[in-house]
Amino acid sequence: MNKLNESQQWIEAQQKQAKLRSQRSQQFKVNLIYFARWIGSGWSGWSLYLITLGIFTSLAFTFGVNFPAFVACPNTKSYCYLLRWDKSKIVIPSDYIKQSSQNDSKRKR
Repeated sequence: MNKLNESQQWIEAQQKQAKLRSQRSQQFKVNLIYFARWIGSGWSGWSLYLITLGIFTSLAFTFGVNFPAFVACPNTKSYCYLLRWDKSKIVIPSDYIKQSSQNDSKRKR
C-alpha cells in the first residue's frame, strides 16, 4: 500500500511540474510577443536598428583594420593607425606615397 501511495504522489508531482512548465511556456510566449511588438513599433524599433548598425559597423571597421597584416596606414594620425591594437604595423611614409604617385603619372604619359 505504501508503494502505491508513493507512486500516486510521484504522478501528482509530475502533473504539477508539467502544468508549471506549460504556464511558464505560455508566459514566455506572451512576453516575447509583447517585446516583438514594442521593437516593431515607432522609434524604439528604429533606434534599436540604428544602434545595432552603428555597433556592427564600428566592429567591422576595427577588425578589418587589425586582422589583415597587409593593410598599411598612410600616417600615424589616421584612424587606421589609431584603431590598431598593434602599433608596430607598417605605416607608409608620406614621401613614398608622393614618389609612387609621381611614378604613376610618369608611366601614364
